[in-house]
Amino acid sequence: MEEKGIKLAGTLLGPVSVAILETKEGYLVLPVGSLLPGSEAVLRRIESDRVVLALKDESLEIALENTQAGGGQ
Repeated sequence: MEEKGIKLAGTLLGPVSVAILETKEGYLVLPVGSLLPGSEAVLRRIESDRVVLALKDESLEIALENTQAGGGQ
């Protein structure tokens, strides 16, 4: 996933939860069960701060990166 530059940009949980993934080519919005384009990896689970991808017998967890800048209120 690192070579494809995939990062978790966000998740939206609901009746049809989706993961928002940032790639070198742009953003992808994918529900559970989707294949990642150009890959055999399947999006297996979406949580509020992470997703789990599966490829054959292996799995990979990608956590949400904290991109918010600190600051006053």
